[in-house]
Amino acid sequence: MKNDPGRKEVTERTENEDMLQFNVTKLASGLIVAVVIGWLLVLGKSILLPVLLGIIGIYILDSTASTIGRVPGLRGMPRRARRLLALLLIFLLLVLMGVLIESNAQAVAANIPRYQTNLNALIESVMNMLGVKKLPDWSSIEQTLSGKFDVLGFLQGTLSTVQGFGTVLMMTILYIVFILTDLNGMPAKLQKALGDAESADRSLQIVAQINQKIGSYLSAKTLINVILAAISFAIMLLLGIEFALFWAILIGLLNYIPYLGSIMGVLFPVMLSLVQFSGLWHAGVAFIALMAAQLFVGNYLEPRLVGNSVNLSGFMVLFSLTIWTAMWGLAGTILAIPLTAVVMIILSQIQSTRPLAILMSENGELD
Repeated sequence: MKNDPGRKEVTERTENEDMLQFNVTKLASGLIVAVVIGWLLVLGKSILLPVLLGIIGIYILDSTASTIGRVPGLRGMPRRARRLLALLLIFLLLVLMGVLIESNAQAVAANIPRYQTNLNALIESVMNMLGVKKLPDWSSIEQTLSGKFDVLGFLQGTLSTVQGFGTVLMMTILYIVFILTDLNGMPAKLQKALGDAESADRSLQIVAQINQKIGSYLSAKTLINVILAAISFAIMLLLGIEFALFWAILIGLLNYIPYLGSIMGVLFPVMLSLVQFSGLWHAGVAFIALMAAQLFVGNYLEPRLVGNSVNLSGFMVLFSLTIWTAMWGLAGTILAIPLTAVVMIILSQIQSTRPLAILMSENGELD
């Protein structure tokens, strides 16, 4: 009876069914937890977004402070002082960018009549090429569009978005300041909070791994974006495109968004070139030159400087962009890669969720 093959087969089948049921239950529980967390993230956007931006800002501050420490005459400065100096420099840079945006917006508004005239000339030229006799003018186009689009509502929405971004930015700076005051004492507090020295050391190792990956990614990506902005600025300056510095900064900022950001950044100056010179040839040259810069940076320079520092698969990058953008809009698009990398690192440290981290990775290897 002990070696009964039939009973052994039934036992194995029962064990397999129990294991399958357990795995299905675990998967369903994981999905429910993920949905609940996503729901809480959407509801808590106004609270969590400044906190996460503040944490990301700390990584940028640390990289900037390290750079300041390599400057002759500043190497002996304490790290906390270098962080505060870096915060001041970044704040001044943001103020200068705000002034630049405001001045360029006023300049664009002042040039709208000239752009309208150039656009009418371009439409007339294209219609003549196509053999169309009745040419629409700007007034008829504006009248047609006014019935389909709420221009006033769009402007009010844009203003509200800008004001909301300003509020989030101020809250982010406050969080950065207060995080900086607690940063040096955090390891000791973590050890006291967890009690167990082994658990505290493991938590600190996870934090160190996150710091290394996110810090290296943000530093390298920022350097890449600065190089791309400089190349784009030189191209637009040579082509005579107006507001070249503003568009170069915009291209650099949008390049933080994988895949879509580079295309979005190029389209704005190309569209301006179209109405500035009222010719397809000049806009075509601008598009080809700016896209060539994007391809050079994206396909040659970035893999050598950035590599796959966050170790996320291409599918996971695109999926994370979709999820975070749906939850947090433009801010989620920019933060998608760092936040998903943090999630993958945390999942890799939990035995039951480690397979998910392996699936999220680029090569299946987890450091």
